[in-house]
Amino acid sequence: MKNPFDHALRQLALEAAEQVTNDVGRIHTADFQNALIERLRRDKGLSEAVLYKASQALARDFGERRNPRRRCRDNGFYHPHSVMRLGQGIWVWMKDSTPTDMAQWALISSRNSAQVITAEADKQQYTLERTDAYRANPSIKRLSQLEETVFHYRQDPLDDLAFDEP
Repeated sequence: MKNPFDHALRQLALEAAEQVTNDVGRIHTADFQNALIERLRRDKGLSEAVLYKASQALARDFGERRNPRRRCRDNGFYHPHSVMRLGQGIWVWMKDSTPTDMAQWALISSRNSAQVITAEADKQQYTLERTDAYRANPSIKRLSQLEETVFHYRQDPLDDLAFDEP
């Protein structure tokens, strides 16, 4: 379900992040969160958006905390109060899962593992290439300059669209 408040909240977050970014490009999350709180308090019209986002965060936290994990005592995953996430916004209490649920959970887990491994391999390759380029170009101190000079980065206007997609 698309949240009608996302654009306004993302703009608010961008402004807060820019406000607290220091002169070397660092954002301290505590300062960022405080700046967000200040902005949210000022804009009373966003109370529904805040409730919606808070409910999303609480649900996500619940699902992460209740995700089945290996148990120390018996080396199994089962706990009756765990929740298996089956995809497409469907969860099932582990105690109530069916053979179909178990197969779906395993399939999602396999897909997630493959995606994480691929993403990590890409990230490691990117990092190694940039680290080598920094060594080969010791006068370059910031990634933006390295990307533009060595890797010929040019921003495409469509690149920014991904920041506001769900």
